[in-house]
Amino acid sequence: MSRIDSPLSGLLPDLAAPEGASLPLAPRAEVPSRASAAPANSVEVFRGTGGPAPAPTRAPPVAPRAREGNGFDFGVGGAFPPKPTGSLMEQLKQGARLLEQTQVAAFSVTLDKGPAMDAYARTLLAGLDPSPPIAGAPTALTDYTSTLPGVSAKEAFEAFVSNPELLFGAAGISLRPAASALTDGARLFLEEAGPPPVWAPITVKLNETERVVHITTLDGHPLRGTNQFVFDDDGGGGTRIRQYSAFQGSSPATSVGLALMDPIERQHDIWRSVHGQLHEMLRPR
Repeated sequence: MSRIDSPLSGLLPDLAAPEGASLPLAPRAEVPSRASAAPANSVEVFRGTGGPAPAPTRAPPVAPRAREGNGFDFGVGGAFPPKPTGSLMEQLKQGARLLEQTQVAAFSVTLDKGPAMDAYARTLLAGLDPSPPIAGAPTALTDYTSTLPGVSAKEAFEAFVSNPELLFGAAGISLRPAASALTDGARLFLEEAGPPPVWAPITVKLNETERVVHITTLDGHPLRGTNQFVFDDDGGGGTRIRQYSAFQGSSPATSVGLALMDPIERQHDIWRSVHGQLHEMLRPR
């Protein structure tokens, strides 16, 4: 896996790095293995300074995409593996929310009440606060990149925000409530069947002028973090997509997850599938 050099700190305002500073990215091979580096199940405390719209029809999830001809690649840096971050009270809060949302996710994926579950999701989402990385705490960084030859950055950005069900469905993820498009300020659960089943809450911020999609986790997400997608013209009539990911553990459940499974690899698979599906939708035939 090739190394990707980029000024991550300049695009991640939630982190406490000086503006414009460059954070070195290590090749993916340098990430400690799950078996040897998974932390113990313990709490580590960081002491740092309108009405719902009708639900559209949900697109059925499809099988995760495999390799694509879009030059998908990524580099990693920062603190791996991510450890639980925040005060003891904050971690207990996040753990309790995660447990509640896991129970609802199990009900959703087994019984799937459709509009009823979407309405319940809206109720839960309304009471959740953003949970970006805590400034100054160790943070895991990943820089994903892919290309769309022959597709303008404007077209790529519009396709991304207009097809969330299809793009996330390529990674086996459904949206709760269902969303025919991403809108500025939208709150959604990313639903995975598991095991274990997951409702991972996020909020979306759009900058149409700069062609940027910014995603921030909400209370109860297994990780606290941000994902920022930047759609740039490549100078040759195509698009270069850069995705800047920064995350920390949200509760002791992060350590448990690292010990029992490989959630970091799952993250890579999700974004590989999303980038691949966008390429498949837009590539010239």
